[in-house]
Amino acid sequence: MNESTLSVGTDVHQETLRIYLLDRLSGQPVDTPFTVPNNRFGAEQAIAMLQSALSQHGYKRLEVGEEATGLLWFHFHTTLQRSPTLAPFLSRLVLFNPKLVAKFKESLDLRQDKDDDRDARAVAERLRFGRLPVTYVPGPFWQGLRRLTRYRYHLAHTLAQEKTRFQTYLFLKLSAWQQIQPFSDPLGATSAALLTQYTTQQLAQLPLVELTRLIAQHGRHHFDDPAATARKVRQALDTSYPIDPELDEALTFALTVMYDHITYLGKLLKRLDREIAHAIQRVPHPLLTVPGLGPVISAGLLAEIVDITRFPHHAQLAAYAGLTWKHTKSGTFEAEDTYLTKGGNPVLRYYFIQGAQTMSQHNLDYKAHYARKFQESRKHKHKRALVFTARKLVRLVHTLLAENKPYAMPQTALKQNQEATGSPD
Repeated sequence: MNESTLSVGTDVHQETLRIYLLDRLSGQPVDTPFTVPNNRFGAEQAIAMLQSALSQHGYKRLEVGEEATGLLWFHFHTTLQRSPTLAPFLSRLVLFNPKLVAKFKESLDLRQDKDDDRDARAVAERLRFGRLPVTYVPGPFWQGLRRLTRYRYHLAHTLAQEKTRFQTYLFLKLSAWQQIQPFSDPLGATSAALLTQYTTQQLAQLPLVELTRLIAQHGRHHFDDPAATARKVRQALDTSYPIDPELDEALTFALTVMYDHITYLGKLLKRLDREIAHAIQRVPHPLLTVPGLGPVISAGLLAEIVDITRFPHHAQLAAYAGLTWKHTKSGTFEAEDTYLTKGGNPVLRYYFIQGAQTMSQHNLDYKAHYARKFQESRKHKHKRALVFTARKLVRLVHTLLAENKPYAMPQTALKQNQEATGSPD
C-alpha cells in the first residue's frame, strides 16, 4: 500500500475544501495545496486536480482522509465515493473523529498556529500513520432515518432541559411546591394552570372554596378529593419563602412561556415519532417482536447499527454504544469502582437505555433483571440498574439481528407471565 500511493488530507469547511497532497512513502508534499468551494462544482474541480496529480506523478493508488466535522463532510465524501474517474485509484476513504487528528497534530511540530494547510496536512499525515478507524457511511434510506432519529434524540434532550428549567424557576416562585407535592406532576395540567395563570399573591388570596373549584375544573373532575388537594396547595403557599411581587410576576410570566414551549416540544416529539414509525415500516426486522421496544426505539437502534455484520460479537456492539466500563489497574492495584466509558455513539446508547427502561416495565424477564441489579448496586441504584439492563438488551438485539429471528420469551419469564395472567399459553 505504501508504494506509489498518494495520501490526501482534506480540511472541510462550510464554504471551502482545503486539500493537501503527500507521498505516502516519503511523506513529502506533492504539488501545491489547493482550495476549492465546498459545492458540486468545487468537488468536480477537486476530482479533476486529483486525477491530474495521479497521472502526472504516476501514482497507482489514492487514499483520502477527512475529519467528520458535523455534516460538512457528507456531500464531498459521497461524491468521491461515487466518482467513476477516481474509482480505479481510490483504495481508501477515511473519516476521522476530529479528536484523533487534534492530538496527532500536536506531535507534528511545536507551532501552535492554526491554518488550513496545517490542518489538512495533519489529516494526510494521520492517514499515512495507519491504525485507521473503520469508515462506514450507510445508504440514503438509512441516512434519512438517522436524521429523524438523531433529531428526536436532540429534541428529547431539549424537552428534558426545559422541564428541569421549569422546576428551577418553580422553586423561586414557590419553594415548597415540590416538597408538599399537592400534585404528583408539577407539569400536569392542573398544577401548570395554577402556576402560570396566577401569581403567588393571587393564589394566596383565593378563598379555599374557589381554589377547590378551580382544581376540580382544571382537573376535569378527575380528582377524588379536590378539597384535600386545595388544602395541600394552601399548605405549600404558607410554607414557601415569601417572594417580592415584582419577581413573582416576572417568574409567573417566564413559567407561562416555558410551559407553552414544553407543550409545543411534546407535540413535535409525537409528530416526529409518527414519522419515524411510518418510515421504519419499509424495513422488515425482528426487533418489533420484542415487547416494550416499539417502532421508534427499534428505528433508533437500527438507524445507528444498520448492518449487524459490522459487529461480529455483542461486546463490539456494546463498545460502539459506549456501554462498557473503565478498569483502572496499576501493578497489583485494581480500583473497585468502575465507571461507564460513555465513548462511542451517544445516540445508540440513548436508544439502548430508553429500550431498557421500557422493557423493564413491560417485559418480565427484563423487569426481574432490573430489580436484581437495583438491589446489587451500592449507589446510583436506578442509573446503574438501567445501564446493566441496557447491556443485556445489547446481547438480545445482536442475537435477533444476527440470526434474523423473532423474539422468544425465556421459559422462566413465560411461566411467570402465565401465572400472572392465568393463561395456559
